[in-house]
Amino acid sequence: MRYRVLFVDDDANLLAGLRRTLRGLAPQWDMSFVESGQAALELLAAEPFDVIVTDMRMPGMDGATLLNEVRQLYPAMLRIVLSGYSEMESVMRTVGPAHQFLAKPCTS
Repeated sequence: MRYRVLFVDDDANLLAGLRRTLRGLAPQWDMSFVESGQAALELLAAEPFDVIVTDMRMPGMDGATLLNEVRQLYPAMLRIVLSGYSEMESVMRTVGPAHQFLAKPCTS
């Protein structure tokens, strides 16, 4: 089974780095990358995903809002926050809607 994973971050360079770092997992993961919460919701409405990994600080819709929407619309989806330590207050708002927290910067 290939897991479908959606990565959401407004930093295009970070998404490109994740794409490069994780390309070895392509046989097991079908990965998509978008730069906003709104784009994530649009893609989720069109295609099924197993996991969402999102940044917290994004213009427009922040990660907490996105994860709350995802929790309501797709309760079985695994929800992961990818965030810097300096954003702990906003990370704590996602205690309910997130399953896991990963700290930036990520290294392989």
